[in-house]
Parts: sequence; C-alpha cells; structure tokens
Amino acid sequence: MREPVITEWNDDQRGEFRKSVVSARHRLHRDEAFSDDALAELIDRHPRELCDFCTMGDDPTDRESWRAGDPGALDGHTLLDAVKAGKLWINLREAMTIDPVYALLHKRLFSQLKALNPGYDPLRTYGGILISSPKAQVFYHADVSETLLLHVRGHKRIRIYPPHQPWLKAQSMESILHHRQTEDMPFQTGWDQDAATFDLKPGDMVAWPLHAPHRVENIDGLNVSVTCEVVTQDSLLKNAVLHANGALRQMGWVPRSTSTQGLQVYTKLMISKIWKVWTRYMVAQSKAMPKSERTFDIDPNEVEGFKNRELA
Repeated sequence: MREPVITEWNDDQRGEFRKSVVSARHRLHRDEAFSDDALAELIDRHPRELCDFCTMGDDPTDRESWRAGDPGALDGHTLLDAVKAGKLWINLREAMTIDPVYALLHKRLFSQLKALNPGYDPLRTYGGILISSPKAQVFYHADVSETLLLHVRGHKRIRIYPPHQPWLKAQSMESILHHRQTEDMPFQTGWDQDAATFDLKPGDMVAWPLHAPHRVENIDGLNVSVTCEVVTQDSLLKNAVLHANGALRQMGWVPRSTSTQGLQVYTKLMISKIWKVWTRYMVAQSKAMPKSERTFDIDPNEVEGFKNRELA
C-alpha cells in the first residue's frame, strides 16, 4: 500500500493532537495485510512469547476475571475461527514493529504523522495488533505511553476518560511505573457519563492524551485493531516525575506536585534515576504482570472458544 495511511487530518485535529481526544480516518482496513489469510499467517509466524491469548467476564468492573490461556498447537486459521465464534482476545505484541510486512505500514504511519504535525518527533514507537471476539472487552486501564488506536475490522466502542482525579489517581500511575501493579485500575460505571465515547467502524482512528484511562467493549464481528504506543520527550519527563514521587512516597514523604515545570523537576529526575539504579542492583524486584497462569485451552468446538482447565 503506497497511499498515505491517514486519510483525514485538518487544522482542528492538528491543534488538539496529544492535548485532547482526537478522531480521524485511515485506510488500513483496505489493506490485504488484515485479511483472514494474512492474519492467520501472521499468527503462525509471530513469536509465541510475544502473543497473549486471553478471555474475560462480562462485568466491566470485574478486572479479576481477565485470564490467560494456551493456544496449544492450533494454527492461525483455527485460532481465528475460535475468536470469531467465542469470547477471546489475542494480542500480537510488537507485530507492527518487527514483522516485515506490517513494519512498513507502521513506518509509513509515523512518517505521515510527523509530516502532518510539525514538531512531532517521537523518540520510540511500538505497534501491536489486537484480534478479538464479537463480545470481548478490555477493562479500564491507563497506559504509560502516548497511545493511538486504528480500527480495522468489526465494530467496537471505546470510552476515554480524563487523565486526572477521580478517574485517574497519581498514586495509581506511580504504582504502575514502579511495577507494583498492572495498568488495570478500579472502575465505576458512573464514570461513563464523563467519557469521550466513540463507536468505531473500520477505518476509524482515535488518539488520546498521555495516561488517559480507557476501556473497550466489542459490539459486533471479528474485531481487529492496530494499537500504537509512543514514547516522547514529554511522556518521559511526566513519567520520571511520577516515578520520583512514587520513590519519595516509599521513603515516607508525601509529594505535592506532579508538575513538569520549574526547578523541582531536575531534582525529581535525579531521584528517579538514583532509585532505578538502586533498585536494579540492590533490591530484588518482582514486576507486576498481567495474570500469566494459563487457566484454559483454546478449543474452537466450545461455545466460547475455549475449555477451562481442571483445578489441581
């Protein structure tokens, strides 16, 4: 595909990009790289250590229902069939970054974003592909990187919430950055009235500010989306301040500011660096990870596409 990835980008979108929630249009849904055959081949060749196979419950507040499963020796087409018929979520981490076919699209996307937004200069970008069932969901969470989502197939609803209290507590981000918890956070359904809500069709794109919590509910069809994580100088600075605040809190101090302005920022940058070095060499760290114990096996013959393993 030689054409530009983004097909709609005006002055309003340029002005709000990275400051608030922005929606636009793209053309990845027209690319054969996202057909069933191409996705099945990608699943077969993508490193299994970079693949997540999960399921979840129906209650949007029950983040503990998120579970990992085992695809076994099933091939890509069989796994796609299980996703279409069941309740499964596949994350092909870094597929847009490291796979030769998809990396070209990823490179073209960010070259265009840089051209469309003068001064936009990401330090690093990563891209994955999400493949999920018609009724799957992703629970309320916040990412440590700036994020873009390009929807390719199916119909899903995404809700994006303001990146401050009560929807996001600074201490939650501190804990995430210190690997004491995953990105998932407690959620109250009443917050939906404050969310920017988008019903995404193939070709829709949405981007949101750093740390803005969000959740996703699939509505219909096999859902395929490209998700991009972006590291910028701004995100590094904000995360360093929050990381330093988390370190100060563990030392008994109560940080009062998350500002990235003023001389105090340099002190916090130093605190963050010292803490990382100290914990790397002096403290045994156990990184909080999504549930990795495999509690089910994918089985396309089952109603929800998997069979639970018997408890030992």
